[in-house]
Amino acid sequence: PLWVWALLAALVALGLLQARDHVLTRARVLAQPLALGALSLYGVSGVFGLHTLPLGGWLAGLALGAALARPLHLPGRVQALPDGRFSVGGSWAPLGLLMLIFWLRYAVAVALAMVPALAGQRGFVLAASLLYGLASGLFGARAWRVLQHRPAPGRAAHVLA
Repeated sequence: PLWVWALLAALVALGLLQARDHVLTRARVLAQPLALGALSLYGVSGVFGLHTLPLGGWLAGLALGAALARPLHLPGRVQALPDGRFSVGGSWAPLGLLMLIFWLRYAVAVALAMVPALAGQRGFVLAASLLYGLASGLFGARAWRVLQHRPAPGRAAHVLA
């Protein structure tokens, strides 16, 4: 369908914007991981149902993503500004994660269209659910890291160009 390509273009544009240094409000820091987390959980539940295995896989992926974000230092540069906004250094990681989610959803849909019986195979369900959760966990941990920054007392922070 045509809307899929429009969605891909929008996700690429969103990812490219995050490759540059940018300034975000608290609401914008939270919006992306909440929306993508909800969409990934919706994707898992829509395909596999909210049963123990897919939900457990998604939650395990979420935890794994959150754990991996710490040594990856996502995002690399963050500075809290005096006005409550955050200056975030550009990174290609968000574009990569957005593409992971898009292409994972595509691959799962194609695989299930070609072999519908995969929806009942534990390994496939677990792997797909884990990957959906992994991307959500990385985005969530990235937002958490940004929100942990506070402006230094007595110092005026500058906005990255």
